[in-house]
Amino acid sequence: MSLSLPTPNLPTFPVGSETPVIPPAPAELPRYLRWSIVMALVSMTLLSRVGISIGEYTVSFALFILFFLLVKGLVDQTVRIGIGSFLLYAMAVCVGVVSFLANTNLLSHGHSSITSLLLLATLYMPFVFVLGPTTGTRTAWLWMMRVFTNITLGCAMVGILQFYLQFVYRAPWLFDISLYIPTVFKGSGVFNSAIPVGSLFKSNGFFFKEPSGFSFVMAFSILCEMALFKRMRRIAVYGLGLLLSYSGTGILALAIGLMFPFGLKTAMRIGIIAIVGLLIFLLFGDALNLSFTLSRIGEFNAESSSGYIRYIAPMRLISELVDSDPWTAFVGHGPGTILRATRVYEFHDPTWAKLLFEYGLFGFTSFLMLMGFSMSRSKAPIQIRVTLFVNWLIMGGHLLTPESVLMIYVLFGLWPEPADDTRQTEVQAPGTGDISLAEPGAGGNT
Repeated sequence: MSLSLPTPNLPTFPVGSETPVIPPAPAELPRYLRWSIVMALVSMTLLSRVGISIGEYTVSFALFILFFLLVKGLVDQTVRIGIGSFLLYAMAVCVGVVSFLANTNLLSHGHSSITSLLLLATLYMPFVFVLGPTTGTRTAWLWMMRVFTNITLGCAMVGILQFYLQFVYRAPWLFDISLYIPTVFKGSGVFNSAIPVGSLFKSNGFFFKEPSGFSFVMAFSILCEMALFKRMRRIAVYGLGLLLSYSGTGILALAIGLMFPFGLKTAMRIGIIAIVGLLIFLLFGDALNLSFTLSRIGEFNAESSSGYIRYIAPMRLISELVDSDPWTAFVGHGPGTILRATRVYEFHDPTWAKLLFEYGLFGFTSFLMLMGFSMSRSKAPIQIRVTLFVNWLIMGGHLLTPESVLMIYVLFGLWPEPADDTRQTEVQAPGTGDISLAEPGAGGNT
């Protein structure tokens, strides 16, 4: 369905005959299942700032919703245990337990966190379960992706409105609503919600903790639209939201996704997008202050910069401390210990570094196998699977971030590999509301 853009400045929410936020669900999805999926997606986007605080961690409402879905699904036999996923999950948790014991009880270091280990085991437990093949069909998956893109379209429009509203109205809550969230429901951690760019603030999509999170969702939504539905006006809205976030996270995610699937069409697509990006920079660079975004490329060389702290400093930390004790290279320094390490430089805790530092090579390997196996069952276009996986692994401290982990599960890990009789799927024709039949991978090659 097309999105009406009545003015050249700000898009409006779809009304009338536009696609509703919750499109009609396929008959094979029970009512409790589709509403659980919708509420989980809402919790991971619109409600990403809130959850239940447990010590230094926050448990997303999406986790409680998914456990309800899984328990109800097991009773109704619409959910089953995946043997491969169960074995990989058990191996990963066992490595976590060994790491905790080796660094606490046996050697009396006393730095490991049992809370971190329990949260890790709980957060990744859903990956053991998948929908049955008659419930988790390709049609049902596409319905869920329509729901997801409708939600993120709303996020994009709110983020664009947020950015332009600051020209006429300034209030603390416009870019940081955390002060108005009750403490028991407030997400733990310190986040840079209001980041200036010149005399203005970057858009964080209002609902997201930081502009980087908003920019990633915009980039990921662009890739979903390009691979599945090809609604160009929606892509334009997502693109404007991405630009107004002034964050390199979304640009990096988009660049990674556009490299897949490998082939001539991908190279041509990258070339076209590069030309369009250059034209946007030349025509609107001054108005949107896009030189600020491009100037951040040089951050990787400065120790105090965000780029260095996120991507370079963790490698430095691992190289210096990975084998500080005989066992740490294999089972790590123990759960929850990476941010307790003291160095003369500041560093972030991306998933890959946290796994290597806290759970060693064995933990790193087991968790990558679990996530890779869970995502490999899905027949979703390769570019959106790779982008979400790379975001979890590299682009932030997402090992214990519920919205990042559970997004992978809901979009990919929950769904079984389709049987032969469900391999045909619906793909929306470019720029129209028409539906045509194609093989599952067809949408990702256009």
